[in-house]
Order: sequence, then structure tokens, then C-alpha cells
Amino acid sequence: MKPPSSPEVSVLVVAYHSAPFIAQCIRGIAEGARETPYEVLLIDNGGGDTEALVATDFPEVRIVPSEGNIGFGAGNNRLAAHARAPRLLLVNPDAIPQPGAIDKLVAFSKAHPQAGAWGGRSYSPDGTLDHANFLALPTVRDFVVSIVDTSPMRRGGLPAEATEPGPVEVLNGGFMMVRADAWQELGGFDEGFFLYSEEIDLFQRLHARGYPVLVDPAVSVVHDTGGGQSLSPTRLMYLITGRMHYARKHFSAVGALITGWSLWLTAAKYVVIGGLLARLRPGRAAHYRALIGGWGPVFRERARWWRGYLDRPRG
Repeated sequence: MKPPSSPEVSVLVVAYHSAPFIAQCIRGIAEGARETPYEVLLIDNGGGDTEALVATDFPEVRIVPSEGNIGFGAGNNRLAAHARAPRLLLVNPDAIPQPGAIDKLVAFSKAHPQAGAWGGRSYSPDGTLDHANFLALPTVRDFVVSIVDTSPMRRGGLPAEATEPGPVEVLNGGFMMVRADAWQELGGFDEGFFLYSEEIDLFQRLHARGYPVLVDPAVSVVHDTGGGQSLSPTRLMYLITGRMHYARKHFSAVGALITGWSLWLTAAKYVVIGGLLARLRPGRAAHYRALIGGWGPVFRERARWWRGYLDRPRG
């Protein structure tokens, strides 16, 4: 398939060692956009394995030269600079748009042109709704509450049972469409964020400029968010660093300080409670050991994330 000269949507895919599942993503994009002229652009933030596979098996994909592991936000910024369509659709390489999903989302955007961004619903492979559908713009209070709350963050978004479109604060970063002119107005993602919270920062800035953000629950994508990797120490360190970077950028100095101690106390909660429950419930000891292993570095190595990404070298 040759990309159209005037696509209606540019699909942006930032890959990172994604060779095992990139083919199903690209085929899902094709099934999702049966009636919509589109182009796919890909950048490989990994070692080049995904780029090599795509160049061989999917020559219609436009490959933007890799600059190494520059982060999710910077990777999408590079792709957006080469995009030709009036809509940018960010798709994670482990996401599979369902048949007709992109067609529906483009039609939804045309019906609501005043919005700055549009999205659908993301599902796990087992059919459950991904919690990332329900993110809200965070406040200092949310981080304080997370010390004692079992939920990771305050839930926003449309109710799980919603069948009609509606406004939200944050879209799932694994599948979201943004107006290209609004993207350019904002300067895209803030590349100060290496990984996590960059989409929350983008939507905070979209809302600040008065752009509505809408979800059509009839649009669906299947997204394998990592399964057993949710308690990976590396993932949690990046997650907390991203949250702290957001706090440093958008909260007052006092608010950022409160957020930092709240994140540390949340990590302490999981380490302490995990240790107690591992002894009290030996049948689930492996799970609690994983909890301790994941949150332990966040608890012990506060200096690694306390300033967000401010100390991370660029490039």
C-alpha cells in the first residue's frame, strides 16, 4: 500500500524493542482505517530491531531516523515534524486498533472540530477497561490521598458504563488523536519529560488554552500495558520521576514539596505493608515480594526521582 498524498490522519508510533508485536499494531492500524486515507510514521528508540523489521515487511511505513532512546515525548515530536495530516494519532506499538476504530475516531473529530483532542476506550487483552482511560489532571491533594488510598490516583474520565461521548481531562496516551494545529501551537510534548506524565502535561496545557478533550466510547483499542511488568522497579522509578517532574512544573514550590513526600510515603506504604502481608499471607508471598521489589528503590533512593527529570542529561 502506498501512503496517500493527502492523508486525513498521521499515525505516529514510537517503538522501543517492539519487534515481537509491531506487526499486529500496523495491521491493526490498517484494519482500523479501512475508509480513511492515512500514513504511518515510526521512529525506533531502541536498538534498531523494530526499524529493520518494519522496513522489510511494511515498506509503506515512513521511518524517521532514530536518535537513540530520546524518550516517548521527544520521539513523537520528531514524528509530528514529518507528519502531513491535520490530525495526529499517537498509537503505542503494543496497541491494536479494532476494526473501524480510526474511521470512527476521524468521523468523531469531524463532528466535534472545536475539540483539541479526541480518544476512545482502551481495553486489556482480557477485555477489561485499562485504568489509563480514567486519568484526571492531578492535584497536590491527589498525591496526599494516595498515601492511604489503594487506587493509584484519582479517577476521572467517562464512567465505565458510559455509552455516549463526553469530555475528559486526560486521554490514554497509548491511543489519542490531537489536532495538528493545536499540537503545533503547544509545541508538542515537553521534552523535559523522558517517560510518563508527558501526556498529562500536554492535556493540562490544552485545557489551559481552552481546547475541549473528548472521548467516544464506541472507539476501541486493545492495549497490552505490560501485564507482569506493572511492578517492574525500572517502570515504577520512571513513573514516580515523571509525576515528580509534573509537580515541579505545575505546582507551587510548597505543592511540589508536599507531592514529593507524599510519593515517598506511598512507596513506604507498599514496602512496609508488603513485608507484613508476606508473612501473614504466605500463599501470596510472591506477589508481596514483587511489591517490595518494585517500590523498594523508590523508597530507598529518593534522590533519583526527587527533582523529576531536571538532572537528566539531554540528548
